[in-house]
Amino acid sequence: MINTLGFDQAVQMGSDYVQKAAGPGKPTLVASQELSAGLVLLTFDMGPGKFPVQVTVDRLNGQVKSMEPVKQVVPNATEPGK
Repeated sequence: MINTLGFDQAVQMGSDYVQKAAGPGKPTLVASQELSAGLVLLTFDMGPGKFPVQVTVDRLNGQVKSMEPVKQVVPNATEPGK
């Protein structure tokens, strides 16, 4: 049986996943983006001193597919070797 998640359920699943992986603190949703094939990309702020993270939730299968830190962009910075 396929357990299709609504948007609010997907956000709660992503938040719970991030909180378990990142430890203490309460993740705050700061951005969301609908992707193809029932995927939603959620960006959570983890609080002071922590990098935000992005979680991809598969709404059709009710699963978190991936979690990764958001790469911080520093204005006027260049990558090493460029």
